[in-house]
Amino acid sequence: MLSCTGGVYRVRLDDEILETTLRGRFKQERASRVLVGDRVVVREHADGGATIEELLPRQSVLKRRTPGKSRGVRNVAANVDRIVVVGAARHPDWDAHLIDRFVVVAEVNGLATAVVVNKCDLVDDPELLAAPYARAGYPVVLTSVPERRNLEALRGLLEGHVSLFTGPTGVGKSSLLNVLQPGLELRTGSVSKKSHGGRHTTVAAEMHFIGQCGYVVDTPGLRDVGLWGVEPLEVALAFPEFSAHAQRCRFDNCRHMEEPDCAVVEAVSDGEIAESRLASYRCLLEEALQAARQWN
Repeated sequence: MLSCTGGVYRVRLDDEILETTLRGRFKQERASRVLVGDRVVVREHADGGATIEELLPRQSVLKRRTPGKSRGVRNVAANVDRIVVVGAARHPDWDAHLIDRFVVVAEVNGLATAVVVNKCDLVDDPELLAAPYARAGYPVVLTSVPERRNLEALRGLLEGHVSLFTGPTGVGKSSLLNVLQPGLELRTGSVSKKSHGGRHTTVAAEMHFIGQCGYVVDTPGLRDVGLWGVEPLEVALAFPEFSAHAQRCRFDNCRHMEEPDCAVVEAVSDGEIAESRLASYRCLLEEALQAARQWN
């Protein structure tokens, strides 16, 4: 399923895009559960209409916490096998902690993750922004739409995958997809002068076929990305560069906060782990601890 607007579900069938609705009984049972990326069984009718008859088993479901103070969870997309976290080098300015939140959400969902630094033509040293993630083992691509920089490398990253583009608002996700797939003509917007943040352009998750390389789910820019259902002890596992060093901590249950002889802190001092990554970890750990206290 490619998208849903007003109860009309767009489904790709071979090289044809069908506009479908949900079968009556199926609609009552499944309406809130059909997601972008779902594989479905469609029946075409003699009158030219088509209905979704069955939802096939999913390989994965990407979830995120409901924005704000709610304790609920929101399903974003189904059958995604890679998350591409896109940030802007400038306009809006790069926010390492927010990028880390997106990366952690992907890790918690057990999905492969890549990082894109877009608008890298606007700064002199975009490699500095990318370095913490390359050091952590993530594929990183530095892109620029005006300069057509590394767009083929990004295309290669998407090849053969069902990828989900996510990241803060205004970082250029739709612009990148428009260049990768001429004729796509996704709506783009400028950055707010008042807040220096991006204006929402994508209003709902939507899947696009990008040439012969694969599918990409474009999501609305998210201003509030919270963890959901993550135990405090699991937070460190979402920072893969910590694991090799954590084995050398004095305490087996080291939280990498103020404990003596913490090998992760030492690795930050030695430049093996980015200081921004440790700061993000500590912020997210405190968030997870606070959430656990609220739930209990």
